[in-house]
Amino acid sequence: MLKTIVPARLEFKDGVPYSAAYGDIYHSADGGAGQARHVFLQGCGLPQAWAGRDRFVVLETGFGTGLNFLTTWAAWRDDPARPTRLHFLSVEKHPFRADDLARLHAHWPEFAPLSTELLANWPTLVPGFHRIALDGGRVQLTLMLGDALDCLPEVHAGVDAFYLDGFAPDCNADLWQPKLFEVLARLAKPDATAATYTVAAPVRQGLMQAGFVCEKRAGYGRKRHCLSARFAGQSRWVESARLRHVAVIGAGVAGAAIAHALALRGLEVSVLERAAAPAQAASGNPVAVFRPVIARDDNRATRLTRAAFLHDQRAWAMLTDVEWARCGVLHLAKDAEAAAKQQQALAATAPPAEYARWVELGEARELANWPVAAPGVFYPTAGWVVPGSLCRAWLDHPAIRLQTGCTVARVEAVAAGWQVVGRDGGVLADADAVVLANARDVLSLAPGPAWPLNTVRGQITQLPSGSLPEIRRVISREGYVAPGTLKGTSAWPLVGATYEHDDEDTAPRLESDLANLARLEAILPGAGERLAGEAVSGRASLRATLPDRLPMVGAVDGQAGLYVAAGYASRGVVWAGLLGEALADQMMQQPWPLETGLMQAIAPGRFTAR
Repeated sequence: MLKTIVPARLEFKDGVPYSAAYGDIYHSADGGAGQARHVFLQGCGLPQAWAGRDRFVVLETGFGTGLNFLTTWAAWRDDPARPTRLHFLSVEKHPFRADDLARLHAHWPEFAPLSTELLANWPTLVPGFHRIALDGGRVQLTLMLGDALDCLPEVHAGVDAFYLDGFAPDCNADLWQPKLFEVLARLAKPDATAATYTVAAPVRQGLMQAGFVCEKRAGYGRKRHCLSARFAGQSRWVESARLRHVAVIGAGVAGAAIAHALALRGLEVSVLERAAAPAQAASGNPVAVFRPVIARDDNRATRLTRAAFLHDQRAWAMLTDVEWARCGVLHLAKDAEAAAKQQQALAATAPPAEYARWVELGEARELANWPVAAPGVFYPTAGWVVPGSLCRAWLDHPAIRLQTGCTVARVEAVAAGWQVVGRDGGVLADADAVVLANARDVLSLAPGPAWPLNTVRGQITQLPSGSLPEIRRVISREGYVAPGTLKGTSAWPLVGATYEHDDEDTAPRLESDLANLARLEAILPGAGERLAGEAVSGRASLRATLPDRLPMVGAVDGQAGLYVAAGYASRGVVWAGLLGEALADQMMQQPWPLETGLMQAIAPGRFTAR
């Protein structure tokens, strides 16, 4: 995978968008929208092919200007027989910046409302898969930023139609290699279609060798021919029975996000929570920090956190009554060695400045509004969120039934699916599938797998109201200080959090508060003296962690219909939303929003496999 994305440069040749890097135009000089309709939609039998379907999946090998996507989205909107959900997956090595894309789209005013919505959700140009929900979530764009030869093998999806729309084979041969066609064949559903503007012999030969039957069609504009194809090989995609009702155990951020994702896909969901209300354990902290991380090797945890962080900012904006602030997070280096590593990571990955940038001591002090002692990395769009408000927003869906005050004793596979049984032996829920999203307690409900879940106690300390009026953003350095939410006219800042292994006592402790106040002093020199003698209050909760510092999300091996989502550690609010989408897509056999390699890295079976 690429570590850095180099945006496309906006250029024109005879009025047509042009790439000097590849020496080719982005679409036909006879009209981009007309080419999209004739070559790609009609070449794949659309819109007729999706009529009456529950969902339809399109994969495109070059997003470019986005014109094929906008044309397909518009055709879907205009069709009364459209599928309930449209998935559009597209890869792009050199995406346009949002302002350049807006200039391009201005040439097609018929797509203005769609372009506006797309641009409002246009992702930060960093590598990886970006899941973008549009049209109320009914259109799902999975934009893969990177090299097609890296990204496409990482796709997990059953595809109905392929748009082969890279630059011409003699300009960009990488996009027309036989091994790429083999990847497409692996993704093709039975009778999947493909379309492209070129009829070059190597393209036809590569498609045929991969199992496609090719047919020349009349070309668009001045072009004599274009190509349509149908997959006639052996498809690996066999759809199983659809789920109707799922029981989710746990109403913290993990369970609430999963329930929301399943409900959006048309399922009935029962959420069972042993506490009297949702978000009462680790998800009950008054504020949680959300930010990405950077690493020189751009490892799996970094890529997962980046994808989830960017997804949060799009998805949370669509929810109602979520309390959050993109106030920025300033992460200070703890020493010179840490500063050097942070700078090396930024140099190796070169992220856009709006994602992460290095700040020297002077600017760090300006951003912190405090005489901090170190430079660091500034994440301008990171910030804080109230986890409880997030859980409530996720659970606020007519298809979700929340049952509180019920303790689950066991889950049992039965002929009709699964039963969730309470302590008194009564059945709490009958469901087609069960998701265990109750942190370390998953071990008591799925005793078979050898999951090395550990318990880590974390205590946060809330400071007196108005005690740090200067602090308007999150500042971290082996701990964090957050401005906190308003109560009355003043904010209640907080500092955290301790990391105490193998300790399950959730009663607040003075020594934990003192440890947090020491963190505060290290982050904001002099703050401890200001707070001397002031009353503070602590709140402790338990985190479930795994040795590889990744979560555990997916199907439980050997127990069809049983799933788990646990081990979110201290990144629950960041990871939960995207992981909820990922698990729901896995359960519903829809395209995954993450690379296959990342999904395998967080699969529950990774520990038993070892």
